[in-house]
Amino acid sequence: MTADYDLAVVEHQIDLLEQDGRLVALVELSTEPDHLLIVNIAVDPSSQGHGIGRLLLEHAENVAGKLGFAELRLYTNALMKTNIVLYARHGYEEYRREQLAPGWVGVHMRKWLVRPEE
Repeated sequence: MTADYDLAVVEHQIDLLEQDGRLVALVELSTEPDHLLIVNIAVDPSSQGHGIGRLLLEHAENVAGKLGFAELRLYTNALMKTNIVLYARHGYEEYRREQLAPGWVGVHMRKWLVRPEE
């Protein structure tokens, strides 16, 4: 992990999900010029498989809508096949892959909340 979280908590929106006083998940969002970027979604391993990832994706959609964005974007490592399937199941489509580091292929995905005129 090379992220600068001191900077992220200042520049990004980070929403936490707690259950019974325990942090179980978070979503980190960045407002870009033409879209909302999901920088990070994390769910405690003991809480996975209970729909929390879906709730975080829905939350990001709601935030994007309130900010007036028509598009959400995210990226993940190509090795994270279950994440790619999860995102596709929730309406995200892959639009680009790129080599980010040795052994790290970024899969860029987007979801249109409002489709641009074709």
